[in-house]
Amino acid sequence: MKRVVVTGPGQITVEEVEPPGAAGPGEVSLQLHTVGICGGDIALLAGRNPLVSYPVVPGHECVATVADDRHPSFAEGSAVVVYPTFACGDRRACRACREDRPNHCPRMTVLGLSRPAGCLVERFVLPANQCIPIPTELGARVGALLEPLAVAAHVTARSGVRPGDSVLVLGSGAIGIATGLTARALGAERVLFADIRPGRSAVLARLGFADFSTRTDAELVEWVRDTAGGVDVVYDTVTISSTAAVASRVLERGGRYCAVAAAKAGQRLELDYQSFYQRELSLIGCRNYTPADFEAAIARVHSGQIDPVALRTGVFGLTAAEHAFAELTGRPEENVKVLLTRDELLGSTPLLSSGAGR
Repeated sequence: MKRVVVTGPGQITVEEVEPPGAAGPGEVSLQLHTVGICGGDIALLAGRNPLVSYPVVPGHECVATVADDRHPSFAEGSAVVVYPTFACGDRRACRACREDRPNHCPRMTVLGLSRPAGCLVERFVLPANQCIPIPTELGARVGALLEPLAVAAHVTARSGVRPGDSVLVLGSGAIGIATGLTARALGAERVLFADIRPGRSAVLARLGFADFSTRTDAELVEWVRDTAGGVDVVYDTVTISSTAAVASRVLERGGRYCAVAAAKAGQRLELDYQSFYQRELSLIGCRNYTPADFEAAIARVHSGQIDPVALRTGVFGLTAAEHAFAELTGRPEENVKVLLTRDELLGSTPLLSSGAGR
């Protein structure tokens, strides 16, 4: 079977390896359906991810099908989305695990990043508690696009977005767009986007978002005020001092600033404390997700509240993994989410046909 391995910075290979052995007690044998490439994977390949020790099999945004019926709770051929965060599970000693907050566990690891055996492999075995069942039709229709929506479910829950709220999303990559989709599904009356890449407007338009700007800093503040007057929530997927400054100027009194981007080692954020104090703004950090966030995302897609398929801008087989990474890094203007799948699945469904084999 095929397995994608990053052996060092800039070094990606596709290996032929033996399939894994049979699943043991409490485990599930899985066959890959789709994996999404995210910014953490790009940093891994570039040698900029401090959590990684090479070699590593990347891939944590994953939907798979159950390969056999050995586990009583998972029928052969059924679909699961992988919950890629591993917590210590010690409910006696670890408060985060005891309170079902695995994203806060001090010993948390993530598949394909700090945990080197990721999902970019044709067959693999995982503990059953890392597999969240989804309707089989849903897995085929949206695949690994569920994972960004789980991030969005966590972010929007943290922000307390309410019906009638106005929202600004800074950055319109997969997480930003998924967050906008989720905020709208939760009743946000208006969702504005800002991104330095003008090409993102086309994807947003297909999803029904009309308010988009490539302005930055003071010009962006002016655009938000002219367009919406002000906003109740800012979701910042960039999260640097200049974007925090925009948030502090466009938020209404009592507004919420949600810092979404993954923090870099030693990263600091400068805030306009006077604005935060005078208008009683909230600063909310958002990290990772919980299984409940996946359940919420699955329910929203299954009910038709959200259709994330427009996020998919390219599909490649495992043998073309190097080209898939190059597509995403070389053409960021045209790409939001690039998916990888088993070679034999290319073209088999609408999800796996767009951009297949480019």
